[in-house]
Amino acid sequence: MSLDASPQLPLPKGVSSRLVSTPELTFHILEAGATPNRDRPLVILLHGFPEIAYSWRRVLPQLAAAGFYAVAPDQRGFGRTVGWDTRPYEDVDLHSFSMTNLVRDVVVLVHALGYRSVRCVVGHDCGAMTAATCALIRPDFFESIVLMSHPFNGSPSLPFNTANEGSVEEQAAPASAAAARGGGGGAEGSAAASGIHDALANAGRKHYKWYYSTPQAGPDMSCLSPEDLHRFLRGYFHLKSGSWPGNKPRPLSGWTAEELVHMPGYYIMPLDATMPRTVERDMADEPTKGTSSHSWLPENELAVYTSEYARTGFQGGLNWYRVFTAPGGRFSKDYDIFAGKKIEPPCAFVSGKLDWGIYQQPGALDKMTGGAVCSDFRILRLLDGVGHWVPQEAPNEVAQTIIELTKSLDA
Repeated sequence: MSLDASPQLPLPKGVSSRLVSTPELTFHILEAGATPNRDRPLVILLHGFPEIAYSWRRVLPQLAAAGFYAVAPDQRGFGRTVGWDTRPYEDVDLHSFSMTNLVRDVVVLVHALGYRSVRCVVGHDCGAMTAATCALIRPDFFESIVLMSHPFNGSPSLPFNTANEGSVEEQAAPASAAAARGGGGGAEGSAAASGIHDALANAGRKHYKWYYSTPQAGPDMSCLSPEDLHRFLRGYFHLKSGSWPGNKPRPLSGWTAEELVHMPGYYIMPLDATMPRTVERDMADEPTKGTSSHSWLPENELAVYTSEYARTGFQGGLNWYRVFTAPGGRFSKDYDIFAGKKIEPPCAFVSGKLDWGIYQQPGALDKMTGGAVCSDFRILRLLDGVGHWVPQEAPNEVAQTIIELTKSLDA
C-alpha cells in the first residue's frame, strides 16, 4: 500500500498529520500547536516499539494548549516515514540505525521544521534511548529531556589505564566497555561474555532483545493474518499494561539468569516460542482477553497499529534491536566518543509503577536519580495503576511532567 492510499488516522481535534521531506528521509509527523511564525517552543516526542507517532495522540493537544509546538515523528523504520534501508535482513546497512544516526534524524527534522533548538525531547521505550542520546551529545540543542520506561544507564565506559601493568582499572575495564556497547549503554551488552544466554537457555528461557535481533523474529510477527496480527497486538499491549494483573515488577538484584527469569514472558520468553506464541500463551487464561485495555486503546485505535504493521511489517523497528545487541558494539563504536559523559540538560523520568521496563537494566533508575549519569535530575514520577504504555495509559500525567520540567527551566 502506498502512503497516498494509507487510511486517514483518527486524530483528536487540533492534531494533524503530514509528511516532511529531508535529504534522506521523508518523515511522517503528527503535530499540534503550529504557528506561521514558529514562535512557540518545540517539543519532540519519540515513540517506542511496537509503536508509532500515533501513540502520542492524547499528549499532543495538551502540549499545544500549554503553548508548545508539539511534534511526534514516525522514527526511522516505523510507520509512514520512508527513505530508510528496506533491504532484506542479510543486506540492510545497520549503521544507518545506529544511535548517533537516530539523533541525526531528529536534528535534521528539527531544522526542516524551521527550528534551531528543542525545548524538550521526550522519549518512551526505545525512543527513550534516542532521546537520552540526543540530550547526551547535543546539550546545546536539546534544552531538557523527559524519559519513560527505559532509564538512561550511562554513556560508554572504556578500558582505562590498560597501558600500566597490573593496575586495578585494567582488570575491570574490559567488561565495563562491553556492557556499555552492547545494550545501548546497558547491562545487556555484557551478556555474551557472561554466558547469560546459556544460563537462560538452561532454564528454558531467552531474552526478548536477542530474539528480536534474529532473522526469524520479523517473519514470525509480520506474516500473521490480519486477524491474528490484531489479536497479537491486542495481547502485547494488554500484557505490558497496568491492566494485566500479572505485572508485579520489582528491582532486580543483578544481571543474572536467576533474577531475569522472574520477569514476564514478554521480556524473558520461553526458549522455543515466538513472540506471538508467547503472547498467546499468556493471554489464554486472561478472562478479559485484553478488553480491559479498551479504555485507553479502543478497537478503532488499535486498528491503526494493526493497519500500519500489516503494511510495513516489523523489521524496520527490529533493526534497532540488532544494533543494540550486536557483538562487540559493531554498530555503536562511534558512541565511544562520549565515554564518561553525563546528560547535562535538566531531566525527568515518568513511568507506571506496573512497568517492568523500569527494572530491566538493574540499577539504571538509581543512577539517574542519584546523579551518576544525569547532572541535573529534577522530577521522578511513578504512577499507580499504570504499566508500560504511559503515553497512552496516562497522557495527562505525561503532559503535566513535560510542562512542569520546562517551566522549571526559567525558574
